This record gives sequence, structure tokens and C-alpha cells, in this order.
Amino acid sequence: MISERFSMCSFTLMSTPFEAGLDAIAEAGVPGVGVCETLIPEGWNATRLGTELSTRGLEPTICITSLLSPLPLVLFPGPDDPAEREACLVESIRFFGELGADAIVVLTGPAQGRSVDEAEEIAIEAIARLADVAAEAGTRLALEPIYRADYLDWSLIWDLPNAIRIVDQIDNPALGITVDPFHLWDTDDFHGWIRRAGPRIAAVHVNDRGVDHRGWVDRRIPGTGIFDLTGMLSACEDAGYAGAYDCEIFSDDGSLGVADYEDSLWKRPAAAVVRECASGFEAAFADVQHGGAGVTGSV
Repeated sequence: MISERFSMCSFTLMSTPFEAGLDAIAEAGVPGVGVCETLIPEGWNATRLGTELSTRGLEPTICITSLLSPLPLVLFPGPDDPAEREACLVESIRFFGELGADAIVVLTGPAQGRSVDEAEEIAIEAIARLADVAAEAGTRLALEPIYRADYLDWSLIWDLPNAIRIVDQIDNPALGITVDPFHLWDTDDFHGWIRRAGPRIAAVHVNDRGVDHRGWVDRRIPGTGIFDLTGMLSACEDAGYAGAYDCEIFSDDGSLGVADYEDSLWKRPAAAVVRECASGFEAAFADVQHGGAGVTGSV
């Protein structure tokens, strides 16, 4: 039986039509879905989406907005003006709040032509206001650090210490942190930092990284790569995290225009991918529940 804590991010089934992806998730017995706004069919409002989820027995968990960040991203389209982006993010947060999402992932965005100090001031002030919107909407924002090799296109932060610093500076319970092993796996004392983050953790992604890693759009099914997933899950549980573990995998088949991997998971039947992701998570989570703490230091 699949844990009530497991969830499938709709990005993991990127090339599967949205409704068919929901069917595959529900038919596998997965209870939750991390909805990605950019994949929602045109014209669906929160009521329609909520109905589609509830009729399948699915709950919205860790959701992802189309714009992602107050500062413009290098690789994703959207307005360049931070104020315009913030206005769009407000609407997205309200949408997911109405849907009943547990948490909503947010990035800072990168500095690009700005100084780091100027960019951070813009991002922090915007995220503080967005956290107020999230609180009003009955949900949480989850600030995500981005892997140190990729962060310049996405973010001002790449580690848990700086994510904690920003969350503590804003000091709003509606703002927390996203823990994603893809971005943080080689952090010194990774599991220790998770435990120190404690109740600040608002969202957790699960995935894996192959020995033959080829880039940010090459993520693997949990349990099939190099990550100590059991150790990470154990640290999250020790930190008091009680939310969903959402399986977020990018595996480009050409859809993102970054790569076209012959062995892309997005080229495989959705039902098989969901089953394998759930199985990989369950194996690691069972070890945690049975007392297997994994490696508690760096990985």
C-alpha cells in the first residue's frame, strides 16, 4: 500500500496529457499530486481543477506556479518587471490557496544584470509580501535553493543556510523552505542542516541522480541513483516535517528544448513511471519507519 505521504508532481509526467496523468496517479493508488500551473488545461479554474482531483480521490500537495519567482528567469518565459511578476504570483497563490494546496514552491530568481545586493532586496521584499498573500489564502510558500552548478539561471541561493537566513529574515510562518535532494545532495552536513531547519521545512521533493548525470533535466526515479534517500527522509522526519513527499522529476524528451534523452522517463507510459516512483519512495520510507536512519552527515 502506498503511503498517504507520497505525492506525484505533474512535471514528472510532463509529456502525458494532464487528465491522463491524473488518471495514472489515481489508478496507482497515489493519494496526492503536486500540480504545476503551467500544465493545467486552458480555461480550468480552481473549482474545475478541484473537482477533477476530488473525483479521482487526489489531494493537492506541493504546487508550482507558472512564473516561479519575482526576479525573471533565464530559461522560462514571463515578464521582466518584478512588480508585474509579483502581481501574477499573487493570483497564482490565491488560485492554489482556493484549491487547498499544502505549499507553493517559490524561487528568488537570479540577479542577471543587477548587483546581488539589489537583486536580493527586490526578491526578499517581494517574497515577504507574497508570504502575506499565502497566509491569507491558507497555504505556505516554500523557498527553494537551486543546485550550485545551475543556480545562476534560477536563484540567488543554492544552499540551506542561505534559505534559512532569508526565511528567518522575513519571519512569517507562512514562508518555509523546499528541500530537494537534486539541489542539495552534496551539501556539507546535508542531513544535519535539514534537522536544523526544523519547522521551517514546508515542502520536500524526492527524485534521484544517476552516476552518468547529464544536466538539470536528467533526474531519476527515487532509489535508482546515488542519493541516500533513506537518510534524507529520516532527517526530514526528525525535523518534524509532516507533509507530502512529492516526486518531482525532469527527464527531457525535447519538450523543454534542453535535451532529448533517448531514455527519457517522459517517453515511457505514465502508469509505469508512477508505479516505479512510488515503489522507490516506499522502499526508502519503509526503512525510515523501521528505524533505518541512513547516513546522518553529508552525502
